[in-house]
Amino acid sequence: MLVSLFLINKQVYLTHMKIIRGQWTMKLRYFIPQTLKYKLFLAFLLVILLPIIILNMTHVQKFETLMREQVSSQNLEQMTTITSSLGSLLSVSEKTFTLIEQDSFVTAILRNPEAAGSYASFQQRQKIEEKFNAINNSVFIANSYVYYTVLDAEDHVYTSYGPTHILSHAALSAMPVIQDAFLGKSLSKWQLEEGGLTSAFGIQPSLLTMYKGLRDENNRVYAVVRIGVDYQSWLRSAIPSPMNDELYVLASAEGEIYGRSNTSNALALPNPMNTLGWEPTGSKVENDHIISYSKIPSLNWYLVKSIPTKYLFHKVNQLQQSYFLTTLIIAGLFIVMTFLISTTITRPLQLLQRKMSDVVKRNLKIQLPEESYKGEILTFIQAFNKMVRDVESLLNRLKEEERHKEAMRFQMLLSQMNPHFLLNTLNTVKWLAIELGNHQIPEVCESLGKLLEAGMRLDVDLIHLEHEIELAQRYIRIQQLRYDREFDVHITFDPELRHALVPKLSLQPLIENSIYHGFAKIERAGSIQIRVQKQENKLVIEVEDNGVGVSNAASTTGTGNGIALKNLEERLVLLFRKEGTLAIASMPIGTLVRICIPFLLSPPYSKGESLHVDSSLGRR
Repeated sequence: MLVSLFLINKQVYLTHMKIIRGQWTMKLRYFIPQTLKYKLFLAFLLVILLPIIILNMTHVQKFETLMREQVSSQNLEQMTTITSSLGSLLSVSEKTFTLIEQDSFVTAILRNPEAAGSYASFQQRQKIEEKFNAINNSVFIANSYVYYTVLDAEDHVYTSYGPTHILSHAALSAMPVIQDAFLGKSLSKWQLEEGGLTSAFGIQPSLLTMYKGLRDENNRVYAVVRIGVDYQSWLRSAIPSPMNDELYVLASAEGEIYGRSNTSNALALPNPMNTLGWEPTGSKVENDHIISYSKIPSLNWYLVKSIPTKYLFHKVNQLQQSYFLTTLIIAGLFIVMTFLISTTITRPLQLLQRKMSDVVKRNLKIQLPEESYKGEILTFIQAFNKMVRDVESLLNRLKEEERHKEAMRFQMLLSQMNPHFLLNTLNTVKWLAIELGNHQIPEVCESLGKLLEAGMRLDVDLIHLEHEIELAQRYIRIQQLRYDREFDVHITFDPELRHALVPKLSLQPLIENSIYHGFAKIERAGSIQIRVQKQENKLVIEVEDNGVGVSNAASTTGTGNGIALKNLEERLVLLFRKEGTLAIASMPIGTLVRICIPFLLSPPYSKGESLHVDSSLGRR
């Protein structure tokens, strides 16, 4: 029993594996080329072209990595030099406190601000400002980015620069940082202060500032010195001329930007930019930029440099393009050679394939040359030519039979409408004779005779538009007499269209449909508008009434509605195929029927007396 179960399970498993293998084989068949040319092309791609492309891409990526490492190393060296320069500038600026504090002339003026008169005080202010300029020239070698502001204990303010407005000693003394300095609190850290028009110190650029009090022998603060460093001007002069959208940025550890070398360029700093994610110096790749940075310890700021990789790897991209171009040229030459070799093998098969396609395109009007072949191929060609001739003969017989069937169906459809109309018309004559008994009966009979004469001519399918309108007018007279002229008919068309060809008795079923179904249950007077116009290469016939509409007509008239319209639609299809259409649209009031057929103009050979066509039939 166990052995039998094992064998059954094994057979089921093998069957299942065969099914899966067959499914995968069917799927792989879509991706495996069937012709020799494409098999050689696929082999070339897999064996030669694809390995070359992979090898080139690997080499280019290695080269890009080496260039990125080299550029990062150079940038880090440059950034370290620049940040050291800023650190030296801040250190030297801080040491100038000592120069001011040890200058006896400056300290004498600041300790005794009221010792001299106003004129002497002005001269002393000039002397102090000259001392500031001398310190800048001696220490910073005339490229000063350092600004001094000194407040004494009285009402004097001294500056090493020309402020934008007169400085107020009272306003400056009220600042908390200066009050702390006069109280002797230590303010030995650099801090950022905004400049601009609203600056209390009357200076435009933003500065890194430090405040320090000058003390006498009694340790009393008699003046406060403010040193400001214009770090933005220093940044623009310290960095080399930016090239290829290089950007230098001074930013805090939280990512707040304090200065940049190019205000028109934007830099996307790495996120998060903090001391935990950044080393004192380093390099990263962010948003297609190589970003190098170096920390300024005294400020806890970073100097960041950004270089777009598109400029850095421009030469590499050119080299890569040249490699790919060479590879594509070699591939193209190999494909041409492959196709030339395979053509000699597949040419007879391709010739037979083209001939088979020509047989379909030319409707079997082709024969293969038998004199160009011998042996078994000749027998095959002769059989092929005989098959083409037999198929062509068979198709011709089928087409002729189909034409006969269509002609018979057309005549049958046309004959279905005539008895129906004849019955209604004779019924109308009978009631007129019984109820009226007047001279109107001959008029009805004359119009009916014209309609019967047109309907009995089975050899004519298309007539002139003026003849069709005349037949429609005679039918309208019969119906107006029957319904005591309870509706109006208005016909509008261009006289140049009177010799256009239209299907015989195409207007009569449309008018009949409007009278019997459209005006069945309306209390107002009925109106029918018939319009014929040319639109491009089409002749458009429109019949519009103010009846109850399509949806209401079906519910009020019962069964049998639409037989005449369906017959007319089938006649259009038989006469014009897809170029003849009949469309019915429900209007806000009434129904619009539109016939669209090809425009065919057939003027008579000899100028004869034209039929008189009324442009309007109305209530009289």
